Amino acid sequence: MGFLAVGLSHHEAPLAVRERAYLEPEEIRRALPALVGHADLLGALCLSTCNRTDFYVTTRSTDQMREAVVHFLRYLAPDGVATPYVRCFEGPNAIRHVFRVASGLDSMVLGESQILAQLKAALRLAHEAGTVDHELDLVMRGALATAKKVRTETGIGREAVGIAQAAVAHAARVLGPLAGRTVAVVGAGTVGAAAARLLRDAGVDRFWVAARGQRSAALAATLSARVFGLQDLTGLGPELDLVVCATASQRPVLDHEAVAALQQQRDRRPLLVLDLAVPRDVDPTAGSVAGVELVDLDALGLVIQRNRESRAGHRPAADRIVAAAVVETVADLERRAAAPVISALVDRAEAVRRSELERTLTRLRPLTAEERRQLDRLTQAIASKLLHAPIAYLRLHAADSGRTAWLQEVFGIDPVRPR
Repeated sequence: MGFLAVGLSHHEAPLAVRERAYLEPEEIRRALPALVGHADLLGALCLSTCNRTDFYVTTRSTDQMREAVVHFLRYLAPDGVATPYVRCFEGPNAIRHVFRVASGLDSMVLGESQILAQLKAALRLAHEAGTVDHELDLVMRGALATAKKVRTETGIGREAVGIAQAAVAHAARVLGPLAGRTVAVVGAGTVGAAAARLLRDAGVDRFWVAARGQRSAALAATLSARVFGLQDLTGLGPELDLVVCATASQRPVLDHEAVAALQQQRDRRPLLVLDLAVPRDVDPTAGSVAGVELVDLDALGLVIQRNRESRAGHRPAADRIVAAAVVETVADLERRAAAPVISALVDRAEAVRRSELERTLTRLRPLTAEERRQLDRLTQAIASKLLHAPIAYLRLHAADSGRTAWLQEVFGIDPVRPR
């Protein structure tokens, strides 16, 4: 059995190429059975995201892995555009690649967790397509377990490195527990909505969303939030703990006077204002209002950079976990590959032993039951000792289909094909 990982990613392929290689779930559902049938593979899985499109497959032999690469190249790049960017890993290197992908070690953002959910979804899709064999399942389960171990035993995914993540982490540091806090959200684009959802997940259960179009209405519905007009923000002062601004406006939506008026309604209790917009949504001078902490992207950028450096410091420990898991998985696969041939060899030896024993017994004088048992044990011991060396050889060279086939031929065993 061979294991192959082939595809392209953000490491080499520009966005335009990755976009062309991206496959929708329904396309994957149709492609996997066709690829398995056409290339005579044993199993296949496709992971397709904005940053990579990878195929992970099991094959009957090394030669078939080469043929599989050709098929995948044609599928990924029928016009040849993606061909220069495709990477191929075989055997233990392929398993290592999958484990690193699952653990976020191969991601654009080191240690990001979204890839793990995407890999789980890809595995479910392959199960639905009926293209997960025992070996592919073993590798994927190993990848998921390794990713979990990396995340629990190292700090590689602990610190926030995205804008929305960093913003929410900073809010928790400043305000303490976020459960029961009240937040006003101004701007429902990608960053604003992501921050709002993360705040909800962190325990915030009272939201106000500024009315600024359909996106704002949709976000308000998602958060079960109340809607307000930006001109009415001052009236919310007494209950607010945090204001998140992330609009696409070319000029500030909150000036110094607006923030001062808001704070006056709060008896100058501490107020955190997160300005996640470019250009900035909040007049920088608003940070001088008593009790107001204004945090913009420059300040968050420093936090993110420190967190990136911290994550990088955990990479060696994560790499060690992956390396150990790869060794263990390769050993499991080799034991699985050897098992059918070993079983066939033992069955063949047992059949010969019984046949020769029965033939010999017919030529001897009548034996007592005890004598027959002793003779049976003797022939079993001889067969066991004779089988020891070839079985050890099979286990040692289980990944080499050529040697396995040679041993089957030597012992007159019918070819054993992988499941």
